[in-house]
Amino acid sequence: MKPPALCTCLPGATLWLNGALRHSVAEELADRLRGGHHRRVEVLDPAASPVPGESRRAAAERVGLVAEILARHGILAVVTAPDGAAADLDRVRSRHRRADAVFLETAPAGPDAATPTVDVLLALLAEHGLVPVG
Repeated sequence: MKPPALCTCLPGATLWLNGALRHSVAEELADRLRGGHHRRVEVLDPAASPVPGESRRAAAERVGLVAEILARHGILAVVTAPDGAAADLDRVRSRHRRADAVFLETAPAGPDAATPTVDVLLALLAEHGLVPVG
């Protein structure tokens, strides 16, 4: 049986997740988007491929660059931001703005704040026209 075609008609974007349990929420969101919405999605986890001696700011910028490139090519990049990375996003936001790429982030969170649920994130994506209707 042939897998369903992935939607290539929607714009790409970066969704930057802050908060606890962000990786498990990102993976669940990606699975639902790939399955039910046939959306092209990549989860980027800076902690999964650290660069020796790289600062938190440099890691945020490196992952932000990859996310912006994916977004420009119609892919939804879901970034599981490292703790404290929300403070390092000015250059990432600016780069997305210059490239006319959508950049969304969960509200800056303290160490005890929870990541929004998958349903809340799906509603956010729908609000910005980033999930197929129907």
